[in-house]
Amino acid sequence: MNKRALIFLYLVSFLVTHSSEGKKSIKLEESVISTENFETTVRDTASNISIVTSDEIQESGSKDLVDVLRGVPGVRVTRYAGTIKFDIRGLNSMYSDRNSLITLDGVPVSTNQISNLPLSMIERVEVIPGGGNILYGDKAIGGVINVLTKNIIDKKNYGTVFAEYGSYNNRKIGFNYGTKITDRFLAEVGYIKNDNNGWRDHEDFRNDSLNLKWKYLLENGDIEYKYTYSEDKNIIGVAVPRYVSENDRKDPGKISGSKYRSYDNYLKYKKQLSETTDILLFGNYYERKNDNYSRKKGSNYSGIFKRDGDDERKYLKAQLKHKYLDENYIIVGVDYLDEAFKPYSVGKSYNPSVSGFDSDSKQITAGKFIETGDSTKENIGLFLTNKYQYEELQLSQGIRYDKSKYDFYWRNGKLNSWEKIGTKDSAEYENLSYELSANYLYSETGSTYISYNRAFRTPTASEMRYTKKSEKLDSQIQDTLEIGIKDFLNNTYISTSVFYKKTYNEIYSAIPPEFSGMVNYNIGTTERTGFEGVVEHYLDKLTLKSSITYIKAKIIDGQYSGSEIPSVPNWKITGGMKYDFTEKLSLSGDVLYYSSSYDLDDLNNVREKNTGEYMTVDLSTYFKMTSDIMITARIENLFDKKYDEYAGFWDDSYENGQIIERRQYYPAVGRTLTVGVTYTF
Repeated sequence: MNKRALIFLYLVSFLVTHSSEGKKSIKLEESVISTENFETTVRDTASNISIVTSDEIQESGSKDLVDVLRGVPGVRVTRYAGTIKFDIRGLNSMYSDRNSLITLDGVPVSTNQISNLPLSMIERVEVIPGGGNILYGDKAIGGVINVLTKNIIDKKNYGTVFAEYGSYNNRKIGFNYGTKITDRFLAEVGYIKNDNNGWRDHEDFRNDSLNLKWKYLLENGDIEYKYTYSEDKNIIGVAVPRYVSENDRKDPGKISGSKYRSYDNYLKYKKQLSETTDILLFGNYYERKNDNYSRKKGSNYSGIFKRDGDDERKYLKAQLKHKYLDENYIIVGVDYLDEAFKPYSVGKSYNPSVSGFDSDSKQITAGKFIETGDSTKENIGLFLTNKYQYEELQLSQGIRYDKSKYDFYWRNGKLNSWEKIGTKDSAEYENLSYELSANYLYSETGSTYISYNRAFRTPTASEMRYTKKSEKLDSQIQDTLEIGIKDFLNNTYISTSVFYKKTYNEIYSAIPPEFSGMVNYNIGTTERTGFEGVVEHYLDKLTLKSSITYIKAKIIDGQYSGSEIPSVPNWKITGGMKYDFTEKLSLSGDVLYYSSSYDLDDLNNVREKNTGEYMTVDLSTYFKMTSDIMITARIENLFDKKYDEYAGFWDDSYENGQIIERRQYYPAVGRTLTVGVTYTF
């Protein structure tokens, strides 16, 4: 089956929407949290929203968020070197922490925090493409993926015990238990252990997580606290040359790895002050202690972990919602973010061999004192949004102001300015975001919308430290225009949208033509034009799902003008079916197709556009033995398709003193089988 066949099947599923008798839809009335941090509905939101519920996650037998989000239109999600990478609407999955905002219960997080997040803790995942710029500001360029964890249940005793086993000795066990201590005080505890030998030779992944929750019920509100302790130890392979991955895709190349302990604290206060006014306050303190992996000499793969550096993040948000004139309302808020990278070794020391560029753009090597210390980013944001409805027309407006301040040390890297390497520096940015939308409820089930927003992102602390000749990076600014429609017709849910994005001063990490080595720099103005469509068709016991995403991403000025943006496939097409034999037994199958793209660092498009194209098939089933016990099974990549998560050039090889650039690949996981059992009480 090729791309044309998949497009044909999508169109057939779209046209078949008139073949069944109608039934009342609850799809459009699903609640949405991520757009305002207060509940609204899919129908009342001017965006092409996708929601994956806890029941869908459990019944699919998904192992991680890659499986959960595989079929969501506009989102590309991959596994890479022990972490999960996200891409929303063509902003490049390798840089997901920079261009797409990942939130956990409304708090911005890194992909490291959710890569091993137990799926049993998740209540739902909401994907808001092109949204979040008013509520969150920085990094919401592509949109928001908000992972919402399960709430404590107001019940005397409840819980879940589960176990999972799969290919390559994948073992997962865990439990959670909740209780009602008093009429107002609720508590819950959970533990999960997840071990995996890895698909590639000599790889090894270990994760342990402890979760504690409590909630105190107020009159018309509550206070909630969550604590998660996680300990990870990952030994992973690196990208390898094609001649290695073709002969033995399980060859790990050089072994690298990481070990860390993280502490995540979350506190929320929510209360309805009156019939017209609600207040929400929440904060998060996250700390991660890192170690890196140093392999012993020789051909064996054993090694030791050494202290590296720590990550720390503090986040606070306060917002107030006030209703006026019936259902119209205004939301005002403020948030604060303070994040830091803290190297394990700090201070000033003399290095006899420091390479960098001098004032005449010539690379020099000489001795120099190098200073290291904490690199920090501090951001404060103010936002306001207003929603007004006149009959069937909903109008929304929003504005946000952000100010960011950086204190950092220029990295000892050969592409930085020699003069600035190892010195302390600072930078400040100020940015505004806007949003305007109109949503028209043209029938009892349908709505159509048009929206415009301006979003931005400032550099991360690590990006600031390493740029071409230590040039200060400009803020990345993006304008988006989107038109869409959502409806439920004759047992069929339809959601489609078209969008245009224009991005100024896009920040990219790649190997520029004049250098050898990865570095951060502004590549110029880019634009992305796209279409997304979802069809879910319900026929008694059979459910058919299909989606299609088309994105044309290109650079329109600067030295790369006319090039397509690398590592962004034009097409993503999915198809799936679910058949319920009985209320207790169900079988599902899913097909995923991606078209080819240019290598990650091929901004000039000088190599062939021949990486990344593949199609995979997954099967899953569940059997509910009783109302309390469920068994799940999943086969991923049924036909063991060979494809790569990454392709690009590295300059780590030399012959006769000359750099030999070799095309490097990170092979994707082959066929895997996972079986699980869950007991709920």
